[in-house]
Amino acid sequence: MRQVVDIAKKLELTSIALGCLTRKELCTAFQRVNPNTVMTLQNSYNWQSGRSSPRNFSLFEDWATALGVTDGPHFIMSSSLDDFVRVLGNKFSLPDGLLELFDPAPAPAAPATTTPDTTPAAPATGGEAVAAWRNGALLRGSFLALSLSWSPMQRGQMLCGAITFDTDGGGGVSASYIENVLGRPIAFKGNGLEDGRTGQVALRCEANGATFLMAFHLPTLPGNLGGGVFAGNALYDPNSEPTASTILLLRNHDLSRAELEGTAAYHDLGEVSLADYLERLGYGHDPELAAERALMQLLSGSVATPLISMRRDALGDAAVLLDQRRVRTTGQS
Repeated sequence: MRQVVDIAKKLELTSIALGCLTRKELCTAFQRVNPNTVMTLQNSYNWQSGRSSPRNFSLFEDWATALGVTDGPHFIMSSSLDDFVRVLGNKFSLPDGLLELFDPAPAPAAPATTTPDTTPAAPATGGEAVAAWRNGALLRGSFLALSLSWSPMQRGQMLCGAITFDTDGGGGVSASYIENVLGRPIAFKGNGLEDGRTGQVALRCEANGATFLMAFHLPTLPGNLGGGVFAGNALYDPNSEPTASTILLLRNHDLSRAELEGTAAYHDLGEVSLADYLERLGYGHDPELAAERALMQLLSGSVATPLISMRRDALGDAAVLLDQRRVRTTGQS
């Protein structure tokens, strides 16, 4: 058997080309061509994390069929990453900036004759080029949502929520969000729009009817992190102050939806708490905590005042001054 080359990166590229945003979707793409494929969830995790290399040649046969490439299984198994990217780029309409993430020599871009479709494509079966997705597809799936606590009772804490997005392929977005506040799950649902780069969603709290707004950058390639601003009123705040904070969206790879929603809670604002979450989500462990530091900086250090709120008493004081001035002005006319 030939030497196996760059399998983890080739699987990641394959996921993007086929529009698969999770390991489960990638396995499904292989199962469509062979129900008995060795591309199982556990094997895909081991191969993509570098824990082991595939030893069964049938995997590469399934792989070649799933991609619809004519170069065959031996090519997929032992080609250089540069050659693999070149063949993949000739077959699929890959997103701009993708190749730099994998560091191969640049390959010629496939000619674009139409606007890329927003819907992940089925595995290719013919020789034609396929536009597998557009940016809106990167929003589909479940995410851990990190924001700063708005509640005066939990000020300085990190609130971890669970959010699931779906897109309709035409710019529409639906979202389902769960927080756990005071030991009680609070559900939000809503709809919005995405333009391929940013998204806006209005969420309505099912408990009290309050409305919240998320405005965010879509996840960056290959779809693991998005983020923006979350605004509304704290659910349990006697002053009901309009408040806004940064929100980060970290894609969930390993937890079921129920498991992810079960993690929604307040936590200490720090790298150690976040490191535990990242490992559970499928990102492994890094003793250097480099990603954790960067995410904490985005969450709490990217602006001078991470949590923005409008105090009701301050607004009232300013309103009195304005009212008095208006009375004086109308009295003089």
